[in-house]
Amino acid sequence: MDKKSDLIKILIPAVGGQGGGVLTEWLVQAFFLEDFDAQGISLPGLSQRGGSTVYYLEAHPKPKSEGKPLIFAQFPVPGEVDIILAQEFLELGRALELGYGSDKTTIVTSTHRVYSTLEKMPIGSGIYSDENLRKLASAFSSEMIELNALELSKANGMDELAVNGILLGALCESGALPIDKKSFITSIEMVGVAVNASLKAFEVGWNYAHSNSDTSLSDSVKWDSFKAERSDKLEGKDKEEYLARIKSIESDYPSNLKEILAESVYRLIDYQDIDYADKYLNEVRNIYVIDDDTKGSNYKLTESYAKNLALLMSYEDGVRVAELKIKSDRFKRIREEMRIKDDQVFHVVDYLKPDAEEIYGLLPNVLVAPVLSFTQTRLFKKIWRRKKPLTMGQTPVTNSFSGYLRMWMLTKIKFMRPQSHRYKKEHKLIKRYTETLNKYSTYDYKLTCLIAQSAQMVKGYGKVRRRTMDAFYRYIDNIIAPLAEYESNNRKSYDTTLEIGQEAYNLIVGESVDGIDQAEKLAQDILGKRAV
Repeated sequence: MDKKSDLIKILIPAVGGQGGGVLTEWLVQAFFLEDFDAQGISLPGLSQRGGSTVYYLEAHPKPKSEGKPLIFAQFPVPGEVDIILAQEFLELGRALELGYGSDKTTIVTSTHRVYSTLEKMPIGSGIYSDENLRKLASAFSSEMIELNALELSKANGMDELAVNGILLGALCESGALPIDKKSFITSIEMVGVAVNASLKAFEVGWNYAHSNSDTSLSDSVKWDSFKAERSDKLEGKDKEEYLARIKSIESDYPSNLKEILAESVYRLIDYQDIDYADKYLNEVRNIYVIDDDTKGSNYKLTESYAKNLALLMSYEDGVRVAELKIKSDRFKRIREEMRIKDDQVFHVVDYLKPDAEEIYGLLPNVLVAPVLSFTQTRLFKKIWRRKKPLTMGQTPVTNSFSGYLRMWMLTKIKFMRPQSHRYKKEHKLIKRYTETLNKYSTYDYKLTCLIAQSAQMVKGYGKVRRRTMDAFYRYIDNIIAPLAEYESNNRKSYDTTLEIGQEAYNLIVGESVDGIDQAEKLAQDILGKRAV
């Protein structure tokens, strides 16, 4: 857009709390510096993430003679937007779905994802395809400039709020606006929000868009940035041990597994300790040997197992929740997202409601197991007639002395975790998961991969997690086991087990874990027909 005679319409679909307002103000001030009249407004909505907020900006060159003042629109008109500047990929998809893209629209977008609640709700993966978003964007734009601004910010030692400066730099370099680079820089200085960091981000975005025809980082740069980001969050011996494990991963595993393993090891060190991470690596190594003997597998079994095992081993108990609540990064992020100044006081109130099992799950199993056995007796059930589960609601102010102290003291019992009732229960499931994979690896590789994938159904907290754990056991015992046993004895082929097992898995990992009932009935009907 090289003419200074047209009304310019810019839509910024943003994730709330990510600085979309500041990005809009940068653009408004830049237009003012170029002798434009401009207006920027926010249109709040709900994306179930940080709260979606759409920003809309219109600008027009100032009239040369005095006349009626310009009146800008308060809302964008579908098909009439000149530029869509998207902070996140799915938010771009939302804007295009509403019809704001057209053959006159230039799109500048970050391709990183902040997953929505609707994507997280399914028991399995509900993530919307990036490829579909990319096709949609290409179809409804005259030009699309895409880059992973979050990845780029981390590679340059910046945080997620640098995404805005990077996008502004890329927009400037694209030439889509009749605004000089100096005006963009001056506008950042005038707005006065994190000026030095924002200017650095702007230059990173401009230089990167200028020097890269494809806006993707090289694999080596991504990997080095990935390692540095994780290791910098660990301290002392943990950091040294982590980097040592990374070297071993680099030499022992193929490239499509190393990032998964590196992320898992980091999380498990942070979750418990080095020995716990080593236990994970040993389990993965045993499955990797099975994959290594299977030609053309591309290590799909190990990939699925490594992901799910790490998640199972880092279940979120009370200790983990307390750790996450008092991490300094959390308070820093709240300050930045709420734009809290240094001289302002703020309170962080957490609403917690753990049930009885989540509470006694923290205690040593040697103490809990006898008590739980007693609760199953007739005598106890006769005495205790309460049906509603016990919960302990509390609302600590986490950044107050008393609230922080309460959480901090809870984190100090981490060393007791391996003896806790919850640990014994979770690792019983992990043991069953691993043993099942080893058993069926002698049957059929594709079936083993399906079973490895099935651990995705175990997730959530409290009652939800207990239901998903039960669904996993029922899936193995009542669906996979009888079908595989029948085919082992009669056909020596496992195509039916694989087909029904996949269909049953799809039923379970839909919107609700209640699909296990329908999945079991499906398996029983198939076995009944085969028996006849």
